[in-house]
Amino acid sequence: MFGNSSRKVFWLLLLIGGIIMTGFESTAEADADIRAAWVWQAKSVSDGGNELLDNAAKHKINRLYVNVDMNLSEEVYHTFISKASKAGIAVEALGGDPSWAVSGREGPMLKLASWVSNYNLAAKPEERFDAIHLDIKPYVLPQWNEDAKPLVQSWVVNMKLLLEQVKQNGAVEVNVDLPFWLDSYTVTGSRTTDDADNESLSHWFIGQFDHITLLAYRDSAQGNNGIIRLVEQEMIWADARSGSITVGVNTKPMPGEEFTTFAGKGAAQLESVLSEVASAFTDHASYAGSAVHDIVYWGQLEPGEVPLPENPSNQPEIRGTYIWQASQVTNDGGDHILEFAKAQNINWLYVRLDLDQPYSSYRSFVKRAQTQGIEVHAMGGHPIWGKKENRPRIQRLIDYVKNYNAESEPDERFKGIHLDIEPYTLPEWENDRDTLLTEWAANIAYFHEETKKDSDLETSADLAVWLDTFPLPGRDMTVSEYMISTLDHISLMAFRNIAEGSNGIADVVSQEMKIADRLGKPLLISVEMKENFEGKHISFYDKGAAEMERQLALLPDLLSEYKAYKGNIVHAYDYWIQAKP
Repeated sequence: MFGNSSRKVFWLLLLIGGIIMTGFESTAEADADIRAAWVWQAKSVSDGGNELLDNAAKHKINRLYVNVDMNLSEEVYHTFISKASKAGIAVEALGGDPSWAVSGREGPMLKLASWVSNYNLAAKPEERFDAIHLDIKPYVLPQWNEDAKPLVQSWVVNMKLLLEQVKQNGAVEVNVDLPFWLDSYTVTGSRTTDDADNESLSHWFIGQFDHITLLAYRDSAQGNNGIIRLVEQEMIWADARSGSITVGVNTKPMPGEEFTTFAGKGAAQLESVLSEVASAFTDHASYAGSAVHDIVYWGQLEPGEVPLPENPSNQPEIRGTYIWQASQVTNDGGDHILEFAKAQNINWLYVRLDLDQPYSSYRSFVKRAQTQGIEVHAMGGHPIWGKKENRPRIQRLIDYVKNYNAESEPDERFKGIHLDIEPYTLPEWENDRDTLLTEWAANIAYFHEETKKDSDLETSADLAVWLDTFPLPGRDMTVSEYMISTLDHISLMAFRNIAEGSNGIADVVSQEMKIADRLGKPLLISVEMKENFEGKHISFYDKGAAEMERQLALLPDLLSEYKAYKGNIVHAYDYWIQAKP
């Protein structure tokens, strides 16, 4: 290997007459995600490439894989790449043919590599190709289905010949397109097995080449057949080998295989999926960005410019959910929860505990969650916990979490304890409300005081937004003000499915926000995804996840005057993961 494209830098070293030619930095911003497109129309640069560069600007592209015609004058490429450099666009020399993987037919590939090396040596830094980009696809040849072994083996041999030539001629990055499913083949051409010596073909390519563009031709990010699941193994391999991965998607019409393309589905869906993929892989050092095949078909998705999704600077810092089934963590380690959390950019979890389980049941999950940037709070509760006689149940939860933390490593510990009590579902709410409210308030005070003894655990609870209309007996304050003032933070159950309006989320939490601002306390907003029969305005069950996201995205602006607003919590994981799109 002759560089690491995750740094967007490669070094061109060659001793000529005692002069060392040093490397140069990639045209694209070194810290920016790649946003690339294939350009198979070699002639598109022959007139200076102004139209191509205009299209690149339209799609916010910062890297072009441009098919090279070696019969064109080198001056054509000098002019085009210089213009691209000024526009902040890196250019890779694209070439490829399935036959380049066949033994004895590697000549054209080696000729391209030699041409690019010689071109770069003679060109000014701002006129140079950033890399050689190979798109070979031997799997489209008939012999792949007949017997892939010899074709795979000759492909590997030819790639080694290429790398050796590039090393001799002057180091230049070599980037390769690979379909995601090549991880099911080995370098010997066999299907993969559990044999540790039987190296996956994808793993081999990741280790040999500077950068891989994974052809993840699907039209959705989520699910077993979604982009995220299909390429995550390659991401893990690339992380381990300091590799660099760009995720490629398709916009070319594919009759009969519509699930492999965004053709006919619009630029908005494309941008949404690319955003989901980027969010899912944000913690992978190997993730370098995305690429779209190709610029012509991309431009046909929708007329006119399609703006990129905005990422408001005032987005809340917390995005979480509830895990009500303790067994989802203890039985299988919660892998599915963490996968979902990564895909949804979740950084906060309330996890209900089964206090009959040993501490070891939670350590791995909490540690892996924290590694993923997720803060985990232990959760418990029941309506009867609002009654004084059930205070020992609260104490048992406190003792369990404190003892667990004392016997666990720092990265395995819970950050707080969260209660969900809701005593207003009990008969006493109608029969003896004052007593119930008094006992509930006393239990909350007890919970906070006992938790804070010899611990820095954060205390919190769920609170219905309408409790700001109920005075607390014997106190000159409402139930809401008491709860906010007593605990470290509150999750407001603002169960509405619209952000704006007189009965929208922002409106129903406004009173609590004012109280919390005055007291200097943080608040989270909890919304409902569970099916609800109390009214169509309560839950996002019928509207789906996309509409929920649209409404939540409005809250930072609607609540911008309140410092208390810190984020959103979705109730709950079980319903969110099954939500309508």
